[in-house]
Amino acid sequence: MGCSLAAQLTYEGCKSESSKSYQVGGWCFYYYYETTWADNSPSQDVAQSLCSPFGSIAVGVTYKLLNTLKNLTTTYVAARPFAWLGLIRNTSYTDHKQGWLWNTLLPSGHYSTFPAIMSNMPWAKYTCIGTNCGEPNNDKGNEEAGMIINKYGVADLQKNIPYSTYSSLPAAVICQFAAPSWSYTHRGTGRFTNPAYVVEQATCERLACLMKCHKSVFCVALAFNSATSDCQIYGVSPEDPRFSNEVTANAQYDWHIRDGMEY
Repeated sequence: MGCSLAAQLTYEGCKSESSKSYQVGGWCFYYYYETTWADNSPSQDVAQSLCSPFGSIAVGVTYKLLNTLKNLTTTYVAARPFAWLGLIRNTSYTDHKQGWLWNTLLPSGHYSTFPAIMSNMPWAKYTCIGTNCGEPNNDKGNEEAGMIINKYGVADLQKNIPYSTYSSLPAAVICQFAAPSWSYTHRGTGRFTNPAYVVEQATCERLACLMKCHKSVFCVALAFNSATSDCQIYGVSPEDPRFSNEVTANAQYDWHIRDGMEY
């Protein structure tokens, strides 16, 4: 495909394209495609590299983020309503609703992964056909990748989206760019004990813990214990109503929450 416009974009450049972007929590999400792209391209593997070197293919940091991206109303989005996310499935699972992961190529050249929280995903719904009431449904077989479809929701597809399977499918990519610096305000105490929410746990100083959160495309909050230097960074926030009832009270852990988040 050659060099892409997204390859020259930075966080500031993404912010300046307000009709094609959405900002939350220090990230800018950019809906990207070129009008010269043929239908059924790019594949997800190619899409992974199109946001480089300053960004990465988008991951779903909150339900509201994905729902906002689903409901974008611009004519730009409507022209290519199938947008790749960094969502893949481990096909060793026989149940097509299991094994979903966020997997994104970072500007460093390394991949970062985190198990997708299924309740945090606006999977597309439709009239039930037997027990099948929506995505992910694996209805074409071997559907191991995820797209967000305008006005429909997240759906599973084959990562090469072959024409023989899907007919004409005009694809785009959602890129994620991080602010060079951001704030993570100290707000209260507590922590999560559900391991599914832990992006990383480490023993380090508070500043290093904050930097781990800032460098992660998944982190929206962290809990830090100054007595033990235990750092736990999370893919969910104690301020998100979808997860706030799962907070474990613990005065030894300070919450630091990514400013500017929306839930």
